Amino acid sequence: MPKGKVKKSIIYSGLIGTGGYFFAKLISLFYVIPLSSILDSATYTNFYGTAYNIYSYFLNIFSAGFPFAIATLVAKYSAKEDAKTILIIKRISILFLSLTGFVGMLVMCALSGPIAHLVAASSDPAIIQIMQIVLCILGVAIFFVPVLSAYRGFVQGEKEIEEYAFSQTFEQIFRVGFLLSASCLCVYALGMERKWALYASVSSTVIAAIAGLIQIIRFDRKSNKRLQKEAAIQKTHAIPTKKLFREFILLAIPYFVVAVLGYSDQIYNSILLPLGLKSGQYLPEEYDTIISAFNFSGGKIIAIPMILAPGFTAAIIPHITTALEEKNIRLVRSNVIDCLNIILYIGFMLSFCIFIYAKPITYILFSSKNLELSSSVLRWLALEGFTGTLMPVITNIMMALRLRKSVLKRLFIYTLIKGILMVPMIWLIGFPGAILSSMIAAIYLVYSNLKEMAETYGIHFKGLIHKFVLEFMICLCMWLVAFLLTKIGLDGVGGSRVFGFFKLGINGLFVVLFYIGMSLFFQIPQTIFHFKLKRKPSRTEVR
Repeated sequence: MPKGKVKKSIIYSGLIGTGGYFFAKLISLFYVIPLSSILDSATYTNFYGTAYNIYSYFLNIFSAGFPFAIATLVAKYSAKEDAKTILIIKRISILFLSLTGFVGMLVMCALSGPIAHLVAASSDPAIIQIMQIVLCILGVAIFFVPVLSAYRGFVQGEKEIEEYAFSQTFEQIFRVGFLLSASCLCVYALGMERKWALYASVSSTVIAAIAGLIQIIRFDRKSNKRLQKEAAIQKTHAIPTKKLFREFILLAIPYFVVAVLGYSDQIYNSILLPLGLKSGQYLPEEYDTIISAFNFSGGKIIAIPMILAPGFTAAIIPHITTALEEKNIRLVRSNVIDCLNIILYIGFMLSFCIFIYAKPITYILFSSKNLELSSSVLRWLALEGFTGTLMPVITNIMMALRLRKSVLKRLFIYTLIKGILMVPMIWLIGFPGAILSSMIAAIYLVYSNLKEMAETYGIHFKGLIHKFVLEFMICLCMWLVAFLLTKIGLDGVGGSRVFGFFKLGINGLFVVLFYIGMSLFFQIPQTIFHFKLKRKPSRTEVR
């Protein structure tokens, strides 16, 4: 494939993958409004958010990292046109993740009791039991979701990014549809207690995973037929299963450790954050507001910029793996810079918008009794939204560049720094201490990894830094534009939420257009996305 097409392909793949995640997260963002109304309980809302954080971390332990290993192997042997080996990889990965998913289900269900006692603010046995049941339901999902992720890793390695994105979107649409319909049925049609709406809500994850499996297996049949035809005429032998399994495990372990350490924020926010907040400086209602903002409402909002990470990770792994197999170091450098440029250009702007519009977003989307505190938490979380977007991309670039040993060491140090600093910093300065502990650790991780990329592969980041400084300055001007629009009434706070949504939408539209216009003036997107604006020819040129 010509170099220009490959370069275009990684940008296209990253944007398509991000588009799928964005649509899925957009759906998950807007369902929280009716869900909050259906649950009608701060305790149940906190249980929902906290349980999903714990579930996500268990899912990371028992599956995350393995799909990336699958994608890497599939990309590697696709470059070698070894269809026989690719078919063996598929069988190994599906069987292995079925086993890990089953073990994960048993472990989470077994630990649901102690975890429920630890995270539940109340000592009431009935309340603790509700949390335990919620965790057990999500434990069942841990059996199905890893199998689904195995199929996604395969299509990722095949560079079928459109299907990868569609699978994410399909699963999310199915989940939200079941979640809202089942919970409404329980409360409004059958008149059941609100806890049954909570059970129905988390059960949607299991149902959606099964539906997602059925959809992606149907798609996979076409790919399987093609591979079988290629394998039938292939003259070379496949890599032996035992050797291939060993390669899979050796490759999966670093990805697994990256997933566990890289997403430690989820478990920290579920366990260390409550521990830090119980120091006595917050009233019980303030405690509930902060926990809800971190684990539920705020987490939903900052997930918007963070979708860039899995979207571009899906593109990074197969493209960089293929370029390294072909020993095309120049293309490797280009791919790295392209990905980081796009992450900074889009991710920083989105995170900055969350910072600017924290108060109207909280007012319109979430029912909070303490608007000032909830919006303050969201402003701080906007910082974590940016680092949470950038760090996974840099980490997975390091993995794809085969710099696994050093990135694992740094991730361990990152996790250690945050784990040690989080509770003391919350005791000293309140909930912002949780974010600042992340920032300190993130600065170390990002700087050290970029430095090694530069030294090992000769990747120069001077142009990238220059563009980011310009983007930062444009965002400051964007803040001023938003402030002026707020002063003329486009504030989105007060009165009808629907009317506030339209006012916020108009304000945000002007601000985003300002950002795009200014960045076009400074030629930022032109260099990032490799295009030129067509210039109207002058009369002299026409003549």
